[in-house]
Amino acid sequence: MLDSMGGRSGQFSKATLAAVMLAALALTGCPAARRGAPPPLPVPGSSPAEIAPPAAGATRYRVASGESLIVVLVYRGGAFASLGHNHVIASRSLAGVIDVRDPPSASTFELHLPVAEFTVDEPQLRSGRGPDFANAVSDSAREGTRRNMLAEDQLDAVHFPQIVVRAVSFTGGPHSFAARFEVSMRGKRYTLEVPVQVDRPDADRLHITSKFPVSQRALGLTPLSVMLGAIQVEDMLAIEVDLSARRVP
Repeated sequence: MLDSMGGRSGQFSKATLAAVMLAALALTGCPAARRGAPPPLPVPGSSPAEIAPPAAGATRYRVASGESLIVVLVYRGGAFASLGHNHVIASRSLAGVIDVRDPPSASTFELHLPVAEFTVDEPQLRSGRGPDFANAVSDSAREGTRRNMLAEDQLDAVHFPQIVVRAVSFTGGPHSFAARFEVSMRGKRYTLEVPVQVDRPDADRLHITSKFPVSQRALGLTPLSVMLGAIQVEDMLAIEVDLSARRVP
């Protein structure tokens, strides 16, 4: 229809549409993107809530932050999806403990993720993930996506500086478990059931891995959709967990 509009009015309509699309694409970087100026960011490294001491008979392992990583893969959608980017959200600044008990199904787990320290599209994390993540993302686009992700109507990092994950139950073993986790974020709690792989390189170390999909709506988030769904963020996220923990003396 725009092609049939001649003269200056036709040109203006195309330019306007292009501007609207560019503005929309700037907002679709991740499930947290929204219009409006983001609030001031909290100071990274906000003090985590106190973790309770281990129960009697439990062997405590502490998560090694520098050796651990959680990755969230966010995918574009809609008719104009090819104009946007898929994104890699990561958390490296992890704090938490695993209390191992006998039987293993009685073990407990608690992990704290400081929201303000999430990263967006680190080049080394995009590399090697195939064509879905081959396109480079500019520094300004990464920062804009991150600020939108932390905004009040999404993760609300100012008022809720942490996401806390606690184990409710484990079944199976001795290496492969079905785990039920309680996720506390934005002042609410959500339950997820995920597969967990636990390995012990030696008596003083644990290595925990997990890969699973999760719906944004299952975590109280609303996927972005603009232009009647022509540009949107897919509801399903892909989560990758790789945690190293060391025994507390």
